[in-house]
Amino acid sequence: MNKPFDYSWIVFGIVILIIIVGYKPVVNKITAARQKADSTSDWAKGKEIFYDPMIWGRENRSCAMCHAKDYTLAQGFDKVDMTEYGYRELVGLKKSYGIGVVGTPEKLLRQVNSCLMSGARIEAGTIDSNNTKWEPLLAYLLREFG
Repeated sequence: MNKPFDYSWIVFGIVILIIIVGYKPVVNKITAARQKADSTSDWAKGKEIFYDPMIWGRENRSCAMCHAKDYTLAQGFDKVDMTEYGYRELVGLKKSYGIGVVGTPEKLLRQVNSCLMSGARIEAGTIDSNNTKWEPLLAYLLREFG
């Protein structure tokens, strides 16, 4: 009596082959995405955007005014004219806004826009994900407050 042929080794071999062939492209894409988000030039531009008191079109209004403990008023400005001015700590942005390998930063962008368009805060309108300020600002936010 013959034993039936065991196909499990063939299936196992095919799975291993798929992993070997697919591993490098997947890892390369993940690495490229991380490098883009963490690039030093994007981070430096993002930090400049975060701290710049003039970048949003209104004098003496920046993200850092409310979200950086080390913020000092820009030269020539002696008071803050935002009615909701006050320190609000940013922590765990990736977790809070579902940003990760699968998640997208759209919820964080909506929160940034709510601060930007608020009359009691920056009052500068909104930005979208294609705005040149968004990618560097996102890189800075995730690296510093991720």
